[in-house]
Amino acid sequence: MDPQKMAESSDPAFLGEYLANLPRQHHAHPGPARSVREDHFEGHHIVVTTTYEITVDGRPLHIPIGLSNDGTADSHGLPNYQFTSVMDLVRALITYFPDEFPPGGGHHHRAEG
Repeated sequence: MDPQKMAESSDPAFLGEYLANLPRQHHAHPGPARSVREDHFEGHHIVVTTTYEITVDGRPLHIPIGLSNDGTADSHGLPNYQFTSVMDLVRALITYFPDEFPPGGGHHHRAEG
C-alpha cells in the first residue's frame, strides 16, 4: 500500500466518515428473544432453537440474547459479560440499568432461579 494512502486512511476523521457511511443493522427486537445454536457431532447436524419471553414486574423485556453451546448467555447491553443463566443476565441488567426498572413495578411472584 502507498504510504500516503496508509497515512490518510489512519486519520480518525477518515475512519469516522467510513464507519458513518456503513449500512446500519436494524436492532428492533419485538417479541420474545430467540437464539439458534448449531453444532456438528459424530456426523450429525444439531440445531437448538431457544425462545425466551422475559418480563420484569409484568412488563416485557425485549433484549437480544446470545447463547453459546455451553449454555452461557450474553446480551448487547452488557457486551463484556458472560452469564451462567439468562436469569443472571436479567438480574445484572436490573443492577446496572436501574433507571430502566423503576421500583414497585408489579408482580412479586418468587421462583427459584
